Amino acid sequence: MDTRQLLLATRLAETLHFGRAAEIENIAQSGLSAQIAKLETELGFRLFERNSHRVSLTEAGEAFIEHARSVLHSMTSTIGECRAIADQSRRLLRIGFFGDAAGELTHLIFSLFKQLNPDTRITFVELNMTNQVQSLISGKVDAALIRLPVEDSRLEFDYMFDEPRVAAVPANHEMADAPVLHIRDILGQPFAVAGEGAPSEWASYWSLSLECEEPSRVGAFVQSIPESLASIAYGGAFDTYPLSATRIYSHAGVKYVPLADARRSALALATLKGNRSPAIRSLRRCVEKTLEDSLECMPQARRLAG
Repeated sequence: MDTRQLLLATRLAETLHFGRAAEIENIAQSGLSAQIAKLETELGFRLFERNSHRVSLTEAGEAFIEHARSVLHSMTSTIGECRAIADQSRRLLRIGFFGDAAGELTHLIFSLFKQLNPDTRITFVELNMTNQVQSLISGKVDAALIRLPVEDSRLEFDYMFDEPRVAAVPANHEMADAPVLHIRDILGQPFAVAGEGAPSEWASYWSLSLECEEPSRVGAFVQSIPESLASIAYGGAFDTYPLSATRIYSHAGVKYVPLADARRSALALATLKGNRSPAIRSLRRCVEKTLEDSLECMPQARRLAG
């Protein structure tokens, strides 16, 4: 028995759905099933009852999962504290970012952080659509600038701002010259959809499946902004982007058109829940101060509470 098996078992107990649990933990469903079966064999009793319609905890499973959660929580807290001590001694802060990060605010946030923490070295790790959550959970990065929605109980989010979304349209498509588009205009178009490993709610949001309440047509599976842009320009796919990204990512084969009725894009600073290291506390203060002083440099952005 190892901690990975305990984590997979508690995740399955939360979701009671093998597919959803496997997606959250970025593991194949068959691999999850095999790990749960191995754990049950080692324990000598069943944790879960399965049939074709539902998954449920056994009585023994309920008791085991309760204790497993306590063990994992204690271990996570201990590791977090020790990592904070180690990182503080090294004075290192690892920042993950995807796409345009925090737009025009990015350099302001980290310039302020360096001013206030001259002895702390910052390293930056570029993330893709499929590894943002796992990079935080695994400790590859200490904090990440993440576009929502992301739902994971292991993470803590400091909400920053939201802004409009635009439709990213092939430049040779008739809609590229439209002054504004609505969701109904692009229903049925093929979308550049985040590939396997991306949170389902995140992939659905950008491909408008949440608004449509049904899966969008897939034009290509992608993991990065350059892959999305290429699938739009050369493969005829559509996508949606936050407004700030349009000021950073220019492509001759892509036109950005305002999308009048799409839900706004929210950005948050994400950390492991309970991380109160000095560097993270200082970073949070820098984010707060930058938002107070400079949010106006982000066109049409609105401050988010919480």
